[in-house]
Amino acid sequence: MVDVLIDFFKDYGYWGMGILSFLSGSVIPVASEFLLILFLGMGLNAMWLIIVATVGNTIGGISCFMLGYLTNKNTVQRVFRIPDNRMKRADILIQKYGFWAASLSFVPFIGEALIVALGVMRVNKYKVTAVMALGKFLRYAFIVASYYGVISIL
Repeated sequence: MVDVLIDFFKDYGYWGMGILSFLSGSVIPVASEFLLILFLGMGLNAMWLIIVATVGNTIGGISCFMLGYLTNKNTVQRVFRIPDNRMKRADILIQKYGFWAASLSFVPFIGEALIVALGVMRVNKYKVTAVMALGKFLRYAFIVASYYGVISIL
Protein backbone atom coordinates (compact mmCIF):
# COMPACT_ATOMS: atom_id res chain seq x y z
CA MET A 1 0.00 0.00 0.00
CA VAL A 2 2.81 2.41 0.88
CA ASP A 3 4.50 1.67 -2.44
CA VAL A 4 1.29 2.55 -4.30
CA LEU A 5 1.08 5.91 -2.50
CA ILE A 6 4.73 6.70 -3.17
CA ASP A 7 4.29 5.85 -6.87
CA PHE A 8 1.15 8.01 -7.01
CA PHE A 9 2.94 10.99 -5.48
CA LYS A 10 5.93 10.51 -7.77
CA ASP A 11 3.68 10.40 -10.83
CA TYR A 12 1.33 13.24 -9.82
CA GLY A 13 3.43 15.02 -7.23
CA TYR A 14 3.97 18.15 -9.28
CA TRP A 15 0.21 18.61 -9.73
CA GLY A 16 -0.32 18.07 -6.02
CA MET A 17 2.44 20.56 -5.24
CA GLY A 18 0.85 23.13 -7.55
CA ILE A 19 -2.66 22.72 -6.15
CA LEU A 20 -1.53 22.75 -2.52
CA SER A 21 0.69 25.77 -3.19
CA PHE A 22 -2.25 27.58 -4.76
CA LEU A 23 -4.39 26.88 -1.69
CA SER A 24 -1.54 27.97 0.57
CA GLY A 25 -1.20 31.26 -1.32
CA SER A 26 -4.92 31.96 -1.07
CA VAL A 27 -6.82 32.57 2.15
CA ILE A 28 -6.88 28.84 2.98
CA PRO A 29 -4.18 28.02 5.57
CA VAL A 30 -2.24 25.07 4.14
CA ALA A 31 1.45 24.24 4.72
CA SER A 32 2.87 23.72 1.24
CA GLU A 33 6.39 23.71 2.70
CA PHE A 34 5.74 20.33 4.34
CA LEU A 35 4.66 18.80 1.04
CA LEU A 36 7.70 20.30 -0.69
CA ILE A 37 10.02 18.57 1.78
CA LEU A 38 8.05 15.32 1.45
CA PHE A 39 8.38 15.39 -2.34
CA LEU A 40 12.08 16.19 -2.12
CA GLY A 41 12.51 13.16 0.11
CA MET A 42 10.72 11.03 -2.49
CA GLY A 43 13.22 12.08 -5.12
CA LEU A 44 11.19 14.53 -7.22
CA ASN A 45 13.18 17.15 -9.11
CA ALA A 46 13.95 20.10 -6.83
CA MET A 47 13.92 22.77 -9.55
CA TRP A 48 10.57 21.63 -10.92
CA LEU A 49 9.13 21.59 -7.40
CA ILE A 50 10.35 25.15 -6.81
CA ILE A 51 8.86 26.34 -10.10
CA VAL A 52 5.51 24.59 -9.64
CA ALA A 53 5.22 25.72 -6.01
CA THR A 54 6.09 29.30 -6.93
CA VAL A 55 3.57 29.45 -9.77
CA GLY A 56 0.78 27.85 -7.71
CA ASN A 57 1.46 30.04 -4.67
CA THR A 58 1.65 33.18 -6.81
CA ILE A 59 -1.70 32.41 -8.45
CA GLY A 60 -3.13 31.92 -4.96
CA GLY A 61 -1.71 35.31 -4.01
CA ILE A 62 -3.32 36.88 -7.06
CA SER A 63 -6.66 35.53 -5.84
CA CYS A 64 -6.08 37.41 -2.56
CA PHE A 65 -5.21 40.57 -4.49
CA MET A 66 -8.40 40.27 -6.53
CA LEU A 67 -10.41 39.72 -3.34
CA GLY A 68 -9.13 43.08 -2.12
CA TYR A 69 -9.71 44.62 -5.52
CA LEU A 70 -13.41 43.70 -5.32
CA THR A 71 -13.92 46.22 -2.53
CA ASN A 72 -12.88 49.86 -2.46
CA LYS A 73 -11.03 52.32 -0.23
CA ASN A 74 -14.18 54.16 0.82
CA THR A 75 -15.79 51.00 2.19
CA VAL A 76 -12.64 50.06 4.10
CA GLN A 77 -12.31 53.62 5.42
CA ARG A 78 -15.92 53.66 6.58
CA VAL A 79 -15.88 50.17 8.16
CA PHE A 80 -12.60 50.71 10.03
CA ARG A 81 -13.31 54.41 10.76
CA ILE A 82 -10.07 55.73 9.28
CA PRO A 83 -9.81 59.55 9.17
CA ASP A 84 -9.47 61.15 5.72
CA ASN A 85 -6.00 62.58 6.34
CA ARG A 86 -4.61 59.19 7.45
CA MET A 87 -6.19 57.43 4.47
CA LYS A 88 -4.73 59.95 2.03
CA ARG A 89 -1.27 59.68 3.60
CA ALA A 90 -1.45 55.88 3.57
CA ASP A 91 -2.62 55.91 -0.04
CA ILE A 92 0.36 58.04 -1.13
CA LEU A 93 2.88 55.81 0.67
CA ILE A 94 1.30 52.57 -0.50
CA GLN A 95 1.08 53.71 -4.11
CA LYS A 96 4.75 54.70 -4.05
CA TYR A 97 6.31 51.84 -2.05
CA GLY A 98 3.53 49.41 -1.24
CA PHE A 99 4.27 46.86 -3.91
CA TRP A 100 7.46 45.93 -2.02
CA ALA A 101 5.24 44.60 0.77
CA ALA A 102 4.23 41.86 -1.67
CA SER A 103 7.65 40.28 -1.12
CA LEU A 104 6.38 39.31 2.35
CA SER A 105 3.31 37.58 0.95
CA PHE A 106 4.70 34.17 1.95
CA VAL A 107 4.41 34.98 5.68
CA PRO A 108 1.43 33.00 7.04
CA PHE A 109 -1.75 35.06 7.64
CA ILE A 110 0.10 38.41 7.46
CA GLY A 111 1.06 37.83 3.84
CA GLU A 112 -2.50 37.26 2.69
CA ALA A 113 -3.69 40.36 4.57
CA LEU A 114 -0.94 42.44 2.93
CA ILE A 115 -1.91 41.25 -0.53
CA VAL A 116 -5.62 41.89 0.09
CA ALA A 117 -4.72 45.41 1.32
CA LEU A 118 -2.66 46.04 -1.81
CA GLY A 119 -5.68 45.04 -3.87
CA VAL A 120 -7.94 47.38 -1.90
CA MET A 121 -5.47 50.23 -2.43
CA ARG A 122 -5.29 49.45 -6.19
CA VAL A 123 -1.51 49.11 -6.23
CA ASN A 124 -0.05 48.26 -9.64
CA LYS A 125 -0.97 44.60 -10.18
CA TYR A 126 2.04 43.86 -12.36
CA LYS A 127 4.52 45.14 -9.79
CA VAL A 128 2.71 43.31 -7.00
CA THR A 129 2.69 40.06 -8.96
CA ALA A 130 6.38 40.31 -9.90
CA VAL A 131 7.56 41.11 -6.37
CA MET A 132 5.21 38.52 -4.87
CA ALA A 133 6.49 35.81 -7.23
CA LEU A 134 10.10 36.72 -6.44
CA GLY A 135 9.48 36.49 -2.68
CA LYS A 136 7.73 33.15 -3.03
CA PHE A 137 10.45 31.78 -5.31
CA LEU A 138 13.17 32.79 -2.85
CA ARG A 139 11.29 31.17 0.03
CA TYR A 140 10.90 27.84 -1.78
CA ALA A 141 14.52 27.96 -3.00
CA PHE A 142 15.65 28.58 0.59
CA ILE A 143 13.62 25.60 1.82
CA VAL A 144 15.13 23.34 -0.85
CA ALA A 145 18.66 24.60 -0.11
CA SER A 146 18.09 24.05 3.62
CA TYR A 147 16.77 20.55 2.97
CA TYR A 148 19.85 19.57 0.98
CA GLY A 149 22.11 21.24 3.55
CA VAL A 150 20.60 19.21 6.38
CA ILE A 151 20.70 16.02 4.30
CA SER A 152 24.39 16.53 3.53
CA ILE A 153 25.17 16.94 7.24
CA LEU A 154 23.36 13.72 8.10
